[in-house]
Amino acid sequence: LWLSSFLTSTILPLDVARLTLLLAALLSSLAAAESQTSFATKKLFTMKKEKLTHLHFYWSNFQRAPTAVSVAPILNNATFYGAVTINDDTLTLGPDPDNSTSVGKARGLYHFPSNTTSFVYEMIYSFAFTYGDYNGSSLSLLGSVFPSLSGTASELTVAGGTGVFRFARGYAVLKFASGDPKRSLLVNELDVYVSHY
Repeated sequence: LWLSSFLTSTILPLDVARLTLLLAALLSSLAAAESQTSFATKKLFTMKKEKLTHLHFYWSNFQRAPTAVSVAPILNNATFYGAVTINDDTLTLGPDPDNSTSVGKARGLYHFPSNTTSFVYEMIYSFAFTYGDYNGSSLSLLGSVFPSLSGTASELTVAGGTGVFRFARGYAVLKFASGDPKRSLLVNELDVYVSHY
C-alpha cells in the first residue's frame, strides 16, 4: 500500500511527461537502429530469361610447384588421406596446354577426405574465364572426383557464378584426357552444363 501511495504522490505526477518522452525517444532510436542494421531488403527483381549454356574446355592440372602446392601432408599412403593441395592451373580450348588457346584459370584446392577409399578426392574450385563472351565471369565447382585413367567420368556440382553466370546452377562432367608423367601433368576434359540468366 505504501508503494502505491509513494508512486502516486511522488514519481508519477513528476515524471509522466519525462517517461513519455524517454519512451518515445527509445522507440524512435530502436527503429532507426534497426533500419540502419538491416542486412536484407525485399525488392522485386526482374530476371532475364533463363538459358542453358554448354561449355567444353580442358584443364591442365600440373601436380608440382609453382602451380600446385601441398599444404597438408599425406597421413595414409594407401589412400592419400589428409593430403591437401592448392592449385592455380590453366584452362584451354584444346587438350595441349602448350599449343591451345587459354580460356581462363582453375584456382582452388583438392583434398583426400577418406581413410578407407583409395584415391578419391574432393575438389573446390573457381573457374575464372578470360576468353570471349565469358571474359570476367566465373563458375564455382565442387564435388567428389573418382580419378580414372580409363576415361570414366566424375560429375561435379556448379554451385554458383559471377558476371554472366550470376545465379548459376548446373553440373560438370570431368574425365581424364591425357597425362605426361615427366611434367607431372594431368589433362582433364570438362563439359559444363550451366543454367543462368
